Amino acid sequence: MFNALIANGRAVSSLDPAIYPPYYCPDCGHEVHLRKKSNARPHFVHSRRTDCRLLVGETEEHTQGKTLLASWLKDQNLSPVIEKQFPEEGRRADVFVQWNGRKVALEMQRSTIDSPQLLTRSRTYTEKEIIPLWFFVPKLVQRKKAGRWFWNEAVWSSIFSGYFNAAPVLIPSSRELLIVQPFFETSPRRITARALRFPLAAVKLEYFFTPMKLSFSCLDEILEHKNKWRFSSYQFTGCVQYWAILEIYTRYLSHVSMHPADLGWPTPYCYVFRGPPLVWQTLLFYRIIHQKNASLKDIVNSVQKDPLLAPLIRSGLRAEVYLRQAVWHFLQWLKARKAVYFHHGHWHLKKDLLPEASAETGWSQDRSVARIFTAYIKKLEAEKRFIGTTGNSSIQ
Repeated sequence: MFNALIANGRAVSSLDPAIYPPYYCPDCGHEVHLRKKSNARPHFVHSRRTDCRLLVGETEEHTQGKTLLASWLKDQNLSPVIEKQFPEEGRRADVFVQWNGRKVALEMQRSTIDSPQLLTRSRTYTEKEIIPLWFFVPKLVQRKKAGRWFWNEAVWSSIFSGYFNAAPVLIPSSRELLIVQPFFETSPRRITARALRFPLAAVKLEYFFTPMKLSFSCLDEILEHKNKWRFSSYQFTGCVQYWAILEIYTRYLSHVSMHPADLGWPTPYCYVFRGPPLVWQTLLFYRIIHQKNASLKDIVNSVQKDPLLAPLIRSGLRAEVYLRQAVWHFLQWLKARKAVYFHHGHWHLKKDLLPEASAETGWSQDRSVARIFTAYIKKLEAEKRFIGTTGNSSIQ
């Protein structure tokens, strides 16, 4: 560990040369001493055997990550604390810092963690008005091939619990930062995304409190995905929602392979829903938007209560903010396609979206709509109409 207490109860760092022993463990209170090695950062160790919970082993990669984050914050004239203790919650933050009137806990996550664990730890911080900021090692956010990534639900939960719409990956060995920004999910844990690589020194802490511009650069992947829905046996068959959308198209004497060309496009923040965009957009349009005129608030409430849509919503401390934006952006796309219109605070159906005559016809329409969708996203970018993840009461 890198912090200890002295006799008057003040916390000291293992890097502070002006403080002299004795030192005491901040958790169990037993005496510790300072160990210095040429191949490791100075740190405190217990002077005798104890069952202190801080004795849990830590990998070199995790230690390097914490040290690197603290050094990075110091270079910004901040005063980080490594291993900040929160005794009441039985928790310690890898790195803690106060910045711009905010308290921030930086967590370097190396081991595999599930979503409930991450949410519990994040909630511990937010209850103390501390913002959690998660960094992951490369093995937890893996690149499979160009534009394709693989990670688990815990990484999604970290995104939906913070203010930054991407997954930060810290590479201690090269002192670099990899920012992986998701576009949409094709199947469980397989994500189409773009990655930006920076020297860590080139990024400031404020970067993680400003939503990334949702630059659109995955048209080929979208068309490949749409083609599979049209012509192959590849479908989202592993969940009840697939069979529900199959039933919806059956009512039109059609099949999911002939879905309307206006559905299935990765509108901004669509990844708050699990699975391909076609699944949740079909359910949202035909089960909710198609049924009644409603305000954005009523539509979002209906989504949260719908037995098929609600299980697709990802968990996170701020997931509702992302959900509201995902629904709003989908409505904006339908409005651009003249399927809905907004009047007197409510969204109204303007025209029905009918299935295509055949899979071949649908594929031809997909390629035409792809150009329209690309132009639509670029227009949003130019107008700076991406509303970010801090919430915006002006959308309705």
